[in-house]
Amino acid sequence: MFAVLKVKMLVYKTQLPILIGFIAMMLIFTYIFGASFSSSGSVKRKAYIVDKANNNISDMLITKLKDNKVIDFKIIDYDKAVNNVEKSKGIGAIVIEENNDSLKLSVMSITMNQDIMMLKNLLSSVSNAFSNDIKLSDITFDYLNKSGVEVDNNTLRDDVTKEIGDLRTTKRFYKTTSKYINSDSYGYNHLKHTLAGFALFFSLFLVFFGIGNIIDEKKDFVWQRQLVSPIKNSYILSGNLIATFIIGFFNILVMVYGGKYLFHIDWGKSDIGILIVLGAFIFTITCLGLFIASFFKTMQQLSAIVPVISVSTSMLGGCMWPLEIVQSKALLFIANLTPQKWALEGVSDLIMYGQGIDSIVKPVLVLLLMGTIYLVLGIRLTRRSKILSS
Repeated sequence: MFAVLKVKMLVYKTQLPILIGFIAMMLIFTYIFGASFSSSGSVKRKAYIVDKANNNISDMLITKLKDNKVIDFKIIDYDKAVNNVEKSKGIGAIVIEENNDSLKLSVMSITMNQDIMMLKNLLSSVSNAFSNDIKLSDITFDYLNKSGVEVDNNTLRDDVTKEIGDLRTTKRFYKTTSKYINSDSYGYNHLKHTLAGFALFFSLFLVFFGIGNIIDEKKDFVWQRQLVSPIKNSYILSGNLIATFIIGFFNILVMVYGGKYLFHIDWGKSDIGILIVLGAFIFTITCLGLFIASFFKTMQQLSAIVPVISVSTSMLGGCMWPLEIVQSKALLFIANLTPQKWALEGVSDLIMYGQGIDSIVKPVLVLLLMGTIYLVLGIRLTRRSKILSS
């Protein structure tokens, strides 16, 4: 196995200038595309507000909610909110109802995920601050009223909440830390999504064509001679797979740390978690490349099909755009069958939503399962080739 691996690495060594140029172009184009698609680098998630109270207090609360930097709120009626949430056209909805002299707030959603937690945290934070502002306004109104000063209560509430809100945003009397979602640090970020998505997308080409060296060996009958030689079949496969994995993982390292130090992309607090997810992804597409290469006899045939597979699966897997904007349940189901979807989900949880390393367990397990299936199929086809060659 080590002899086969050494030969493969020597082949890559002769192609080192081409590999470096390819990786450099990937990094540059990824940053250009990411920066051009979003001038601010971030996009607000969509959610809805149903205002059943429809009074001055609810209007003021809605204004406060709309001032946030994470979620883009739209006011709609209850039936439309239910329909949109059921069709996943937003992360959820906030329902505001009148309850005696106060407001009743509730969150409408289908499933519990990090987006809903973000919505609930935002609602809790804004409503608590708003409640305190209203209490301060009422106390001030009572004091002025007892002092004989005539003032409209609604006007006073508007002024007090505005002044207190401005004071919170412009003045800082203490410093604190929090493990909860920070709107300035977490949330969907287009540049991060693009860098991660294109890193996965470009890696497909490098890995597929790397494992495609088997096809050149088939053309020159080197592969067939290896299969009928005393060298174990597992050694031949392992040498090819490990060499391709090393090159693919090196590409990922350059994309991650190149983006981190050249373009100041924040990849989160867990480099180990990022590398585990991406390593599992490289394993999966390496095994997928072995499976695909088994069907072709020339590099021209492989070159024709690789762009189709890479582009289509990357689009379906969310590398080009967030899957949250996709409404078709059929397309979302197909996305679950692509390695890119699971790799991007794991990376996004770490770098955009501040999740811990435990959040990548499911994506990594799914990727390893996919890779194992492709590996088994690739080995079966390889054994078939050995029988035919005998």
